[in-house]
Amino acid sequence: MMLNQRTCRASARPFSSKQSSRSGRCTIVARAGAGPSGQPLQRAESATGLICRRQLLAALAGVSIASVVLPPSEASAADGASVVGPPEGNAFLLSATEVAALTSQEKLVLNLNRRIQTQNRVPVDFPGFIREGFDVKVLGEGYQVAPSGLIYKDFEEGTGPLPVDGQEVVFNYTGYNESGSVIDTSFRQGRPAQTRLGVNGMIPGFELGIKTMKPGGKRRIIVPPALGPPVGPSTFFSAKQCEVFDVELLAVRTCTRRQVMMFSDLVCE
Repeated sequence: MMLNQRTCRASARPFSSKQSSRSGRCTIVARAGAGPSGQPLQRAESATGLICRRQLLAALAGVSIASVVLPPSEASAADGASVVGPPEGNAFLLSATEVAALTSQEKLVLNLNRRIQTQNRVPVDFPGFIREGFDVKVLGEGYQVAPSGLIYKDFEEGTGPLPVDGQEVVFNYTGYNESGSVIDTSFRQGRPAQTRLGVNGMIPGFELGIKTMKPGGKRRIIVPPALGPPVGPSTFFSAKQCEVFDVELLAVRTCTRRQVMMFSDLVCE
C-alpha cells in the first residue's frame, strides 16, 4: 500500500498553558488496497490530534487501536507550554570566611565575572557575582542585608526625614547587570529622574532601597531576583538576575491635590 497525500493542521499556540479550543487535525488519504485481514483500506482519519507512528502502523495492518488522549494539564506539561519563564533565584551575600572557602570552580566563575566587569569599566568596589543556576552568590565589602533580602551599601547617609508613600522623590541613578554593563541611567536623559512612591512605578527592590534613604544620601543597591522586575516575552527583561543601582537621592517633595473648577492635578513641592 502506498500513501499519496497527507495534510496536517496544528492549532497549538506557543507560550500558552491553556488547551486550544480547536484540536489539530491530520488526514491521510491512501490508495485502495487490502490489509492482512482482507478488508479494503480506503481512508484513515484521526478524530483528534496527530496520528502517531504506532497508530499509523496499526492502521496499515488493519488493527484498530484506541487513541490515547492526554488531559490538558498533562499535555501542557508534555510539550512545555506551561513553562513561562525561569523560577526566581536567591541571592546570598558571602562573608569573608565564606569567600576564603570558595571552591576552585567558584573561583573560576568569579574570575570570569571580574574579567568581564573590568572590560565594562565598572565603578570602584563593584560587587562580584558567582552564579549557580538561578541562585547567585554576591561578594563585596561593607554591604548590609535588609530583612526583605535587599543588599545595599551607603556611601553618604544624607540628612532629613525618610520619604514615604505619596511623596515624590528626585534622584540620579545608574543601573548595571551582573557583568557590569550599564542597562539604564538618568544621566543619558540629561536630568534627574522623579517619581512618586507607592504607585508601583519602580522596580520593587529599587523602591524599597530608596525609601530608606535620606535626601543627599548616596547608596549602592543590589536587587535580588525575587525583588526584581517581571520577566517574559512582553517585558524588557528576559531572565531573572541581580541588578545593581548607584543612587543619589536629591530631594523629597510633598504632593497635594489642587482643584480648579472641574479639573484637578497633583502639585509636588
